[in-house]
Amino acid sequence: MAYDTVDSKAGKGSMLTLLAQVGALTILGAVGGGFVGTLIVAKVRASVVAAAAPAEPVVKKAMSEDVIVKELPPIVTNLAQPEGMKIRLQASILFNKKEVETPTLMSAQITDDLVGYLKTLSIAQLQGGSGLQSLREDLNERVAIRSEGHVRELIIETLVVQ
Repeated sequence: MAYDTVDSKAGKGSMLTLLAQVGALTILGAVGGGFVGTLIVAKVRASVVAAAAPAEPVVKKAMSEDVIVKELPPIVTNLAQPEGMKIRLQASILFNKKEVETPTLMSAQITDDLVGYLKTLSIAQLQGGSGLQSLREDLNERVAIRSEGHVRELIIETLVVQ
Protein backbone atom coordinates (compact mmCIF):
# COMPACT_ATOMS: atom_id res chain seq x y z
CA MET A 1 0.00 0.00 0.00
CA ALA A 2 2.68 2.44 -0.94
CA TYR A 3 0.22 4.40 -3.04
CA ASP A 4 -1.93 5.49 -0.07
CA THR A 5 0.62 7.82 1.47
CA VAL A 6 1.09 11.37 0.24
CA ASP A 7 4.25 13.33 0.79
CA SER A 8 3.16 16.51 2.61
CA LYS A 9 6.23 18.48 1.49
CA ALA A 10 5.59 17.72 -2.17
CA GLY A 11 1.91 18.76 -1.78
CA LYS A 12 2.81 22.15 -0.28
CA GLY A 13 5.44 22.84 -2.92
CA SER A 14 3.11 22.08 -5.81
CA MET A 15 0.38 24.23 -4.23
CA LEU A 16 2.76 27.22 -3.92
CA THR A 17 3.88 26.73 -7.51
CA LEU A 18 0.26 26.64 -8.67
CA LEU A 19 -0.60 29.83 -6.73
CA ALA A 20 2.47 31.58 -8.15
CA GLN A 21 1.49 30.59 -11.69
CA VAL A 22 -2.11 31.75 -11.22
CA GLY A 23 -0.87 35.04 -9.72
CA ALA A 24 1.54 35.59 -12.60
CA LEU A 25 -1.19 34.89 -15.18
CA THR A 26 -3.56 37.28 -13.38
CA ILE A 27 -0.97 40.06 -13.42
CA LEU A 28 -0.16 39.36 -17.06
CA GLY A 29 -3.89 39.46 -17.95
CA ALA A 30 -4.40 42.75 -16.09
CA VAL A 31 -1.42 44.40 -17.79
CA GLY A 32 -2.46 43.09 -21.22
CA GLY A 33 -6.07 44.20 -20.69
CA GLY A 34 -4.95 47.65 -19.62
CA PHE A 35 -2.75 47.95 -22.69
CA VAL A 36 -5.52 46.86 -25.07
CA GLY A 37 -7.98 49.19 -23.31
CA THR A 38 -5.60 52.10 -23.77
CA LEU A 39 -5.31 51.33 -27.49
CA ILE A 40 -9.09 51.15 -27.87
CA VAL A 41 -9.61 54.44 -26.05
CA ALA A 42 -7.03 56.12 -28.28
CA LYS A 43 -8.74 54.81 -31.44
CA VAL A 44 -12.20 55.87 -30.26
CA ARG A 45 -10.92 59.32 -29.30
CA ALA A 46 -9.28 59.73 -32.73
CA SER A 47 -12.44 58.63 -34.57
CA VAL A 48 -14.64 60.98 -32.52
CA VAL A 49 -12.34 63.90 -33.24
CA ALA A 50 -12.24 62.99 -36.94
CA ALA A 51 -16.04 62.65 -37.11
CA ALA A 52 -16.64 65.95 -35.35
CA ALA A 53 -14.25 67.94 -37.53
CA PRO A 54 -16.10 67.74 -40.88
CA ALA A 55 -19.52 68.36 -39.31
CA GLU A 56 -18.93 72.07 -38.80
CA PRO A 57 -18.25 73.03 -42.45
CA VAL A 58 -21.30 71.06 -43.61
CA VAL A 59 -23.57 73.03 -41.28
CA LYS A 60 -22.05 76.33 -42.41
CA LYS A 61 -22.50 75.32 -46.05
CA ALA A 62 -26.12 74.28 -45.49
CA MET A 63 -27.00 77.52 -43.78
CA SER A 64 -25.23 79.65 -46.38
CA GLU A 65 -27.64 78.49 -49.08
CA ASP A 66 -31.33 79.36 -49.25
CA VAL A 67 -32.43 76.84 -46.64
CA ILE A 68 -35.86 77.11 -45.08
CA VAL A 69 -36.98 75.44 -41.88
CA LYS A 70 -40.71 74.76 -42.02
CA GLU A 71 -42.47 73.58 -38.89
CA LEU A 72 -44.99 70.82 -39.47
CA PRO A 73 -48.26 70.87 -37.55
CA PRO A 74 -48.20 68.66 -34.44
CA ILE A 75 -49.17 65.07 -35.19
CA VAL A 76 -51.26 63.20 -32.62
CA THR A 77 -52.37 59.65 -33.39
CA ASN A 78 -52.86 56.22 -31.86
CA LEU A 79 -50.18 53.54 -31.95
CA ALA A 80 -50.99 50.12 -33.38
CA GLN A 81 -50.15 48.37 -30.10
CA PRO A 82 -51.00 48.49 -27.24
CA GLU A 83 -54.50 49.86 -27.62
CA GLY A 84 -55.04 53.28 -26.13
CA MET A 85 -51.41 54.40 -26.49
CA LYS A 86 -50.99 57.70 -28.30
CA ILE A 87 -48.01 59.39 -29.86
CA ARG A 88 -47.46 63.12 -30.36
CA LEU A 89 -44.77 64.21 -32.78
CA GLN A 90 -43.69 67.76 -33.45
CA ALA A 91 -41.17 68.12 -36.24
CA SER A 92 -39.72 70.50 -38.81
CA ILE A 93 -38.31 69.97 -42.28
CA LEU A 94 -35.27 71.53 -43.93
CA PHE A 95 -35.41 72.26 -47.64
CA ASN A 96 -34.03 74.62 -50.26
CA LYS A 97 -36.59 77.24 -51.17
CA LYS A 98 -35.42 77.27 -54.79
CA GLU A 99 -36.26 73.57 -55.21
CA VAL A 100 -39.75 73.57 -53.67
CA GLU A 101 -42.50 75.58 -55.36
CA THR A 102 -45.33 74.91 -52.87
CA PRO A 103 -43.90 74.22 -49.42
CA THR A 104 -47.33 74.33 -47.74
CA LEU A 105 -48.72 71.59 -49.99
CA MET A 106 -45.59 69.50 -49.58
CA SER A 107 -45.65 69.83 -45.78
CA ALA A 108 -49.32 68.76 -45.74
CA GLN A 109 -48.51 65.67 -47.82
CA ILE A 110 -45.57 64.84 -45.55
CA THR A 111 -47.76 65.25 -42.45
CA ASP A 112 -50.40 62.89 -43.87
CA ASP A 113 -47.73 60.32 -44.73
CA LEU A 114 -46.21 60.55 -41.24
CA VAL A 115 -49.63 60.06 -39.59
CA GLY A 116 -50.15 56.92 -41.65
CA TYR A 117 -46.74 55.57 -40.71
CA LEU A 118 -47.01 56.37 -36.99
CA LYS A 119 -50.32 54.45 -36.82
CA THR A 120 -48.46 51.27 -37.76
CA LEU A 121 -45.91 51.46 -34.93
CA SER A 122 -45.97 49.63 -31.61
CA ILE A 123 -44.49 50.83 -28.34
CA ALA A 124 -41.78 48.15 -28.57
CA GLN A 125 -40.44 49.76 -31.75
CA LEU A 126 -39.96 53.09 -30.00
CA GLN A 127 -38.19 51.93 -26.85
CA GLY A 128 -34.60 52.84 -26.16
CA GLY A 129 -32.04 54.82 -28.06
CA SER A 130 -31.96 52.38 -30.95
CA GLY A 131 -35.75 52.64 -31.29
CA LEU A 132 -35.58 56.42 -31.48
CA GLN A 133 -32.73 56.28 -33.99
CA SER A 134 -34.64 53.77 -36.11
CA LEU A 135 -37.75 55.98 -36.01
CA ARG A 136 -35.70 59.00 -37.03
CA GLU A 137 -34.16 57.13 -39.98
CA ASP A 138 -37.54 55.75 -41.10
CA LEU A 139 -39.19 59.17 -40.91
CA ASN A 140 -36.34 60.80 -42.88
CA GLU A 141 -36.61 58.08 -45.52
CA ARG A 142 -40.38 58.55 -45.85
CA VAL A 143 -40.00 62.34 -46.07
CA ALA A 144 -37.33 62.01 -48.76
CA ILE A 145 -39.59 59.72 -50.79
CA ARG A 146 -42.68 61.90 -50.35
CA SER A 147 -40.80 65.11 -51.29
CA GLU A 148 -38.95 63.44 -54.17
CA GLY A 149 -35.62 64.24 -52.52
CA HIS A 150 -36.24 67.96 -52.00
CA VAL A 151 -36.36 67.81 -48.20
CA ARG A 152 -32.90 67.57 -46.70
CA GLU A 153 -33.88 66.41 -43.25
CA LEU A 154 -36.73 65.97 -40.83
CA ILE A 155 -35.92 67.32 -37.40
CA ILE A 156 -37.80 65.73 -34.50
CA GLU A 157 -38.45 68.51 -32.00
CA THR A 158 -40.65 66.66 -29.50
CA LEU A 159 -41.87 63.09 -29.26
CA VAL A 160 -44.29 62.06 -26.53
CA VAL A 161 -45.77 58.62 -26.09
CA GLN A 162 -48.55 58.18 -23.55
